[in-house]
Amino acid sequence: MLRNFACGFTLLATLFALAAAAPADIKLPPGTRAEGDHYVSGRGLRDATDFVAKQLAQRGIAVDQIGPSRVRGVELTRFVSQSPSTSWLAIHILRSAGKTLIFFVPRAKP
Repeated sequence: MLRNFACGFTLLATLFALAAAAPADIKLPPGTRAEGDHYVSGRGLRDATDFVAKQLAQRGIAVDQIGPSRVRGVELTRFVSQSPSTSWLAIHILRSAGKTLIFFVPRAKP
């Protein structure tokens, strides 16, 4: 069980390490600030998720929303891009220990 947890944690950490700067075409919730390779939102998971979902809908970007889901006290919502024109493959909104974090996963370059 610990090996599966370690593998999953390593995969998630790798995805977060690949996070890029916020694309100019997506606005982040008010009060969001950059912190290293991710963003910290002053709002909760639901507010941040609703804000990003509304921004994506206004821009006409097709995404699959996965979540929100909760596992061991960590809440996560993912937006996976279905449009090849975006510079990002996914947006992860994560709430853990009272902080809402936003990560952009860049699209692989051919």
